[in-house]
Amino acid sequence: MTGNWAGLRDKLVDSGITATAVYDTDILGNPVGGIDQAIAYAGELAVDIAFDLEKLGNLKGLEFEVSASWASGRDLSAEDIGNIFTVSQIFNGDSVRLAGLSLEQSLFAGDLSIRAGRIGTGDEFLTSPFYGHFVSASINGNPQSVSINVPSFTSFPVMTWGIRTRAEPVERFYVMGGVYNSDSSLGDNSAHGVDFSFSGEVLAIGEVGYMHNQENGATGLPGNYKIGGYYDSEDFTDLSNPLREHAGNYGLYLLVDQMVYREGGPESHQGLTPFAAFTFAPSDRNTLPFYFFTGLVYQGLFPGRDNDITAFGLTYGKFSDDLSGQDFEMVLEWTYEIAITPWLNVQPDIQYIIKPSGTSTIPDALVLGAEIAIAQVGHGDNS
Repeated sequence: MTGNWAGLRDKLVDSGITATAVYDTDILGNPVGGIDQAIAYAGELAVDIAFDLEKLGNLKGLEFEVSASWASGRDLSAEDIGNIFTVSQIFNGDSVRLAGLSLEQSLFAGDLSIRAGRIGTGDEFLTSPFYGHFVSASINGNPQSVSINVPSFTSFPVMTWGIRTRAEPVERFYVMGGVYNSDSSLGDNSAHGVDFSFSGEVLAIGEVGYMHNQENGATGLPGNYKIGGYYDSEDFTDLSNPLREHAGNYGLYLLVDQMVYREGGPESHQGLTPFAAFTFAPSDRNTLPFYFFTGLVYQGLFPGRDNDITAFGLTYGKFSDDLSGQDFEMVLEWTYEIAITPWLNVQPDIQYIIKPSGTSTIPDALVLGAEIAIAQVGHGDNS
């Protein structure tokens, strides 16, 4: 958006310093349904600076990264609709915070990497690039069930102490594991991301993935298949008996995305990709023991609009049988991401929420609005 700063940005990148700034804003309203009808704004400015220490200090394969965010706005879901799946993934309250602060060491030509510092579990686990094309937090980022069931499962801008290791022992497969501080209070806006204490309890997570048709020279349609599980050592209250506590909590998940139709050759990103995600957890201590979403993403559906994204998603979350009066909540979302320029996207969005918070006392809600995203990336060409 701001150009190449008379060549300075390219010089910084070539020397090992890459700065990125992204501003996202959602303007959404519920003209029908919910507790009240209202319009809400939510916005976030995210800034990230990566330092390639191999270029800067001859430390081979080592990178240092620091990031911060400025969030503002209000929560349409909590204040006006009354549903559990936040309609705006951008909403993070009113806060200025230090987000990430980490070192990553890459070894064996990238087949092994170790990352440590202030990092977010959901930025690398339980996610897919396709989820980011949605506005609702029920899909965007990660399956929202996990952060509801285990609040220590966080993602940008809420980071915590952790270490993550990823290895690709054979072609097409990877194994990834991480251990994180499970004190969810460190994500409070009042801490501003600079509470560096450690609670002693941990969130451990592991994931195995198969990367279909993604090796060098592959010509088939790409896909990703992931399975994983997590364990939080904190105590969790029994949902049927508040006086009883369970030592620890855990869950399993399965993620799939697979392109089924492609326009153009093997290098083309245009085409249709279905995806699905499932999460499972014990019903005695988890609000959402079963959660499922699926959808379709098509890049370049309309002639002459090769970078636009058309997407549809369906989310279903089943409440625990121990929660009286709550059954399930479902979200349908239709969205169209318009690439106005390389640095500006405008995204009209429609959501329909069935049984907000799993009850029949709140009317189903229609949500209309748009997301606007402005990005300033490392090089002056915005590529």
